[in-house]
Amino acid sequence: MPERLVPMLLDLWTPLMILWITLPPCIYAAPLDQSQGAVSGSRLELNRLSEEQRILNRSKRGWVWNQMFVLEEFSGPEPILVGRLHTDLDPGSKKIKYILSGDGAGTIFQINDITGDIHAIKRLDREEKAEYTLTAQAVDWETNKPLEPPSEFIIKVQDINDNAPEFLNGPYHATVPEMSILGTSVTNVTATDADDPVYGNSAKLVYSILEGQPYFSIEPETGTDGERSGIYFKSTNLRTVVRKQLQSSVSD
Repeated sequence: MPERLVPMLLDLWTPLMILWITLPPCIYAAPLDQSQGAVSGSRLELNRLSEEQRILNRSKRGWVWNQMFVLEEFSGPEPILVGRLHTDLDPGSKKIKYILSGDGAGTIFQINDITGDIHAIKRLDREEKAEYTLTAQAVDWETNKPLEPPSEFIIKVQDINDNAPEFLNGPYHATVPEMSILGTSVTNVTATDADDPVYGNSAKLVYSILEGQPYFSIEPETGTDGERSGIYFKSTNLRTVVRKQLQSSVSD
């Protein structure tokens, strides 16, 4: 290479080398810093969402009941235990207080604020009121700060066979032509019962005739009177009764 070219090449490359050496390294580090910041922000957001979801799930499953039952007309020497309120936040350390409000709270139903036990302190009549709607609240024992959202539940009064059936619109009067054929419908009698028709057989009625046989019969379930044989006389008196089927139960 000619000697005169060496100075020319040095003059050309020297500024380029100086520029390359003096470039700041932060242009390479900046994307890395932004990426780390994005990851950290994402983790914080995920942690926040996870915590919110955990609280939401806890509030949905906090209470472990929704309905209770109590037998009507109970008249024992002690208040009858209806049930127990419990939240899964209660570790049994007596730091939670249970509060009861709503229909009959304090007058008919009483709660032990430590254990959550609910007692009926008065006799209940299902025919007067079949169910009670109440609200439960779990709060911190010291601060009274709510630990769970208020939760509504129902106490249902279970029926016993404590009502006699009654005929509607009695006494009944009916006529039937003389010499009517066998099975002629004479009249229909109707009785009602105030007991619960859904629970057991307390309200199931059976009709029967005490006087007037063998000339008349009655459908035991519908109360329809009919002729059993031809009638040769002008009038007669019937005595119809209605009774309830008895329900027996066995308990331990």
